[in-house]
Amino acid sequence: MKTLYLILLLFILNASLNSQFIRQQISLEGNNIRTFIWNTGVFNQDLRTVNTPGFEWPKGTGKAACYTAGLCIGGYVNNELRLGTASYSGEFRPGYCSNGQFFTDSRFKHFKVKRGDNYITNPDWLNWGLMVPFGAPYVDVNNNGGYDYFVDTPGVRSSSETVFICITDGDSLRHTSSEGFSGGTKPLYSEVHLTAWCYDLTGLTNVQFIRWEIINRSNSRWDSVYFSLTSDVDLGDANDDYTGCDTTRNLLYCYNGDNTDGTGTGVSYGSNPPAFGYILLKGAVRKDVLPYINLNAATLRVWHKSVSFCDRDPNTPNESYNMFKGLKNDGTSWVIPFTSPPVRTKFTYSGDPETIMGWTEYTGRIQNCYDSLTGQLISPSPPGDRRMMLSSGSSQLRMNTGDTQVICIAQLIVRGSSNLNSVTLLKQLAGYVINYYNENIIGIQPISIEVPGNYSLSQNYPNPFNPNTIIRFNIRDSRLTTLRVFDALGGEIATLVNEQLNPGTYEINWDGTNYPSGIYFCRLESKDYSYTIKMVLVK
Repeated sequence: MKTLYLILLLFILNASLNSQFIRQQISLEGNNIRTFIWNTGVFNQDLRTVNTPGFEWPKGTGKAACYTAGLCIGGYVNNELRLGTASYSGEFRPGYCSNGQFFTDSRFKHFKVKRGDNYITNPDWLNWGLMVPFGAPYVDVNNNGGYDYFVDTPGVRSSSETVFICITDGDSLRHTSSEGFSGGTKPLYSEVHLTAWCYDLTGLTNVQFIRWEIINRSNSRWDSVYFSLTSDVDLGDANDDYTGCDTTRNLLYCYNGDNTDGTGTGVSYGSNPPAFGYILLKGAVRKDVLPYINLNAATLRVWHKSVSFCDRDPNTPNESYNMFKGLKNDGTSWVIPFTSPPVRTKFTYSGDPETIMGWTEYTGRIQNCYDSLTGQLISPSPPGDRRMMLSSGSSQLRMNTGDTQVICIAQLIVRGSSNLNSVTLLKQLAGYVINYYNENIIGIQPISIEVPGNYSLSQNYPNPFNPNTIIRFNIRDSRLTTLRVFDALGGEIATLVNEQLNPGTYEINWDGTNYPSGIYFCRLESKDYSYTIKMVLVK
């Protein structure tokens, strides 16, 4: 069997390179959602026909909640702004970078595996190991720290379906101002390992996860780095949408402006339409200081299509980068209506539309531009075509050559008894997704594979915290290890780890959003080791 695999491997490695880059897509549809992922960094858009949304829910109905999305990267290289954008067509392509040079070959394509696949039924299952050096996830069945063909399981643990692709913005021919989000700069020479997966588990059937591992493969440092999920979010009928954000959950969402979306035919949902959104589960981290600083959401913001003011689609890379930072495209701050003095914000429509508490689209928006904090009040905002952006980064975030950042999001959808009740249910689902992410192996990040001399559990940081904190621990040898959180009365409220991990140093994030202020305890346990730390949540 291994001889057969080696023959296939040699065939793949010696295949001739494509002389012309072809945009391709693959579907992720292991639960109630079908979405399409391009090899250019774009997802939620369907290439099979022209101008077609690609987030279909419920799967098989033809109804869709998003037209397109992608993760954009922005930063300065030797004081020169550079972008790698993915919104409508994408500036990425399959391949990798080394020392500031772009490379590709026939290995670099979409790989997709489903539960139950094997080397006979799915060539991607057979050839998954080609992408393991580039970050493709797998279940280490024999716990030896390496990928073994025909032993280990390709894909994310417990997922019903996993898609992986390694892409880069290193091909200068892909950089164009017509990308859709005003690209066209010189390449950053990023290498991006994109993993998308889903579950068919109860409570997660209307959720998909996407993770990007971004590596600086250039010969220069990136400064003032931002990572921005950009989305043209057409919820059914594109012309009657509203948007909002929930800062406690790092949730950005779209809902219908009234209780009827379009006519209910085609892509539209009719009465009682759903709400759709993105959660930032893991943002960028400043690693140049101790303790590390989790940047989380730098901005949760929206903008409006085809307006004559500075709240419109960007036309230049500088305008795009301003929007990455949470500003309008000319660098003007958003202002919360009816505040005196005017309150600047990077989190638009952060109120609750169902209770009409706080700032919502029903309140309206201020049309301020040219660095002014005043302007005409449009109240309420007319429903229409919206764009959304979820960013993580900072003017202090630097990435040296070889540095890595990880961004992880979930996209989710739910339908309630009305357009506004759908928003309430979406927030509830977001809380469930956050807890699932943080309390399972997905949330564990290996920091070092060097074998520690002892088991240890470090004090969480920051401490006190609100609402997220990082817990670091060392594993000396491969034994079943648990990491659990208890309240002040000793009741277990979260299991963060319950796995046999390989020796090394690990970090995991715990989100206390859904818990009250107070004292909590975190305990690391293995066969011959037990240690507890005290954590203080202050809201």
